[in-house]
Amino acid sequence: MASIPQPLVTVAIPMYNNARFISETITSVLKQTFPDFELLIYDDHSTDNSCEIAASFADARIKLFRNPGNLGPEGNWNKAVSNVRGKYVKLVCGDDILFPTCLEKQVAVFEDPLNRGVTLVSSQRTIIDPEGKTLIKKVNFVNGGRKGMVEVIRKMIRMGTNIIGEPVCGLYPAELISKTTGYSATVPYTIDLDFWIQVLNYGDLFVIDEPLCAFRISDLSWSSRIGELRYQQFLDFMVQAAADERHEVTDLDLFIGKINCAVQSMTSLMGFKLFASSTIERKTMPTL
Repeated sequence: MASIPQPLVTVAIPMYNNARFISETITSVLKQTFPDFELLIYDDHSTDNSCEIAASFADARIKLFRNPGNLGPEGNWNKAVSNVRGKYVKLVCGDDILFPTCLEKQVAVFEDPLNRGVTLVSSQRTIIDPEGKTLIKKVNFVNGGRKGMVEVIRKMIRMGTNIIGEPVCGLYPAELISKTTGYSATVPYTIDLDFWIQVLNYGDLFVIDEPLCAFRISDLSWSSRIGELRYQQFLDFMVQAAADERHEVTDLDLFIGKINCAVQSMTSLMGFKLFASSTIERKTMPTL
């Protein structure tokens, strides 16, 4: 029997009760201009028909797995990247979107000899609502180009927010997975940032200064307590990151970060309330 060629990229989708969005997410991966990938989908014992929807796609690059019991985000994310075959890995949550040239442009950065020593390629992202409507066209906390680990972490702490992006934004070498402790939900809000920092301990960040993906927000994934939770958990993350001497975080960085984190958290909470109220209004408007 002929062996199956090793793909250059593994796209892993950990999903749980994503029936409303998973078809759009899978389709966005299959429509990539860069075709050399495998798509691994790990259903975390969903109680809706997410698994059936995913199984309806007929594409040889897709492998679908269903956990016999619910592992939770941390367990399922780690399982999703536990058996990858690609040289590079991208984790995409079950409601987010890749724009068509995402893999092509991110792989090109890694394959350029000038970028030797880069361990994470990220891009800007678009924020969308449950219907796919664009809320923010381009989130831009950091300019494009190559950035050193210390520069990235200190800026992230000073700004009090995620300047790298959610899992959908990043692409990283598969060989680094075994060198990390994986995705950790010790501080749930920053499960992605904790992993990004582990990856950056081995090299630099390269940011593509255009949105190549979309991160979705909805009333299913946000709560009215997001501001309070975000503030405390990002503070915990900052203290954790500052404790590592390699990151060269100063007391001034932490002081500025605490102020900006409070502002960012308040902004997020206000944004959620506006989003939630507009959603309720749309749901209760009479049909004309």
